Amino acid sequence: MNKDPIKVPEKGTYKWQLFKEWTDEFRQTHADHVAYIALHLAGVLDPCRSKLNNLIQQHRQHQRDGARGERHRRAIARLQNTMTGAAISYETSFRSH
Repeated sequence: MNKDPIKVPEKGTYKWQLFKEWTDEFRQTHADHVAYIALHLAGVLDPCRSKLNNLIQQHRQHQRDGARGERHRRAIARLQNTMTGAAISYETSFRSH
């Protein structure tokens, strides 16, 4: 099967700006779904979910510490922005519909 690659507009042009906006929007809106599919098909979703939940739980226990609390809140946010976090977010939103 012969597939033609998508031609990316020349950088700096108006068409390139539109293309970049569209691809950024696509990545943001579909990242959760893509991450879920990738981890699920790889057969690692459950172990990744378990590891993520354990790490978040550890950070939440330390989050109440005065000076270090902000650091643990940032760590939780970073964990939730990982591929596993995105997959779990998608799975959670899918179940609620």
